[in-house]
Amino acid sequence: MKNIPCPCNPKTDYKNCCEPFHLGQQYPQQQEILMRSRYSAYVLQNIDYLKLTWHSTTCPDNFGDMDSIKWLGLKINQVNEDIKHQEYFVEFIARYKDSNQNGKADKIHELSRFIYEDNKLVYIDGEFLV
Repeated sequence: MKNIPCPCNPKTDYKNCCEPFHLGQQYPQQQEILMRSRYSAYVLQNIDYLKLTWHSTTCPDNFGDMDSIKWLGLKINQVNEDIKHQEYFVEFIARYKDSNQNGKADKIHELSRFIYEDNKLVYIDGEFLV
């Protein structure tokens, strides 16, 4: 079987990048790797993984119409941490097309915040940037 490129980085193979996280064989220990694996989970519509990596107090019940979104790519702009407050950040741009918006290309520019819950780094919220 041919290796497929990983959605988070087409220069790497999925089986050597995000697949071990999605299969529960490993758990990301750094915020950038967690962010990349979550992006890949969106591309692959892996709701279980998104829920696993989302803080229990902010995880949505409904993930909407994921079939209408075609993800086009991920760019990580910056990775930061605030050790004093135990918060970890990733600024990224994710490009996509939404068939509900006539297939118009758009992007999400976000500063995602991660914290620890039950000894796991998880996504808690994000701030949309312009």
